[in-house]
Amino acid sequence: MSMKEQWNRMKSSKSFFCLLSILFLVLVASVMSPSFRTLDNFATIIRQSSTLIVLSTGLTAVLLTGGIDLSVGSTAAFAGCLCAQLLKMGVPAGLIFPVGLGVGLVIGLLNGFLVAVIKLPPFIATYATNWVLKGLSIIVMSGAVIYDLPAGFTVFGTGYVGKIPIIVIFALVIVAAVYFFLQKTTLGRDIYAYGSNREAARYSAVNTGRSVYMAFGLCSMTAAVGGLLMTARLNAAEAAMGDAYGLQTVAAVVIGGTSMLGGEGGVLGTLFGGILLTIIVNIMNLLGTSSLAQPMVVGAVILLMVLMDTFKQSRDEKFKKKAVAKTQ
Repeated sequence: MSMKEQWNRMKSSKSFFCLLSILFLVLVASVMSPSFRTLDNFATIIRQSSTLIVLSTGLTAVLLTGGIDLSVGSTAAFAGCLCAQLLKMGVPAGLIFPVGLGVGLVIGLLNGFLVAVIKLPPFIATYATNWVLKGLSIIVMSGAVIYDLPAGFTVFGTGYVGKIPIIVIFALVIVAAVYFFLQKTTLGRDIYAYGSNREAARYSAVNTGRSVYMAFGLCSMTAAVGGLLMTARLNAAEAAMGDAYGLQTVAAVVIGGTSMLGGEGGVLGTLFGGILLTIIVNIMNLLGTSSLAQPMVVGAVILLMVLMDTFKQSRDEKFKKKAVAKTQ
């Protein structure tokens, strides 16, 4: 593919549209609000978007299969609460991230089992898991909030390497790792194949059950890491701290161009989607928009993107039928 063809393909992608939207919003908001263009506000946006990006990156894989995971926020909260309690019990900070990854993996395998083996719809399976994890978080925390975590842990959410926040480095490394997995490995390509056409994937010897397990496992592990980074950034943990992210993570992935119908999209789009959504929420906060109204805006954005995607799929099907008719 020539450079010109690659450029034309990129210009027509949803990710490119998302990037242009970021630039447009930053320009308009900077002109309209002096508070938006301050260095402190940009630093806040960078940190908040990094957390959202980490939480959303693995969810991209689930949406690529045509599924959904509604337990991302509660997975993040449970991992953060459990690890905060372990830190208070004296567990070294160096062991916390392996523990968090293990917790995420177990949750992901449970979701994968419910979907791939029990054959529950992903919506039902993960909605149930979501409430189980909420209950476990409340039990772990005994209804309390934990503050003042060890500096060796909170540095991951508040520290810097040079002038770059550590949480940003985490986000970029996770995006790069998941991008490589989805684009450059057989397992990753199987996830795309499964989401594009499940029947064709089965006939092509794609291990569909493995694809589902991999997608949900990846989703819950990045959610758990996101929960730990959130806990480190806030220097606190509570059972409800992941509630807002249940909707925002789906929005970030969908805004970034990943189809909820499966088989189309990727983590680079999720990176841009996470930044764009964080900017939108930040602008609403600066404008004094009620916190009760913000989920309505996020929900409306998701609805708009899904409608656009459905329209695109319908249009593509019509074009395919016309092309087939002409060849006959």
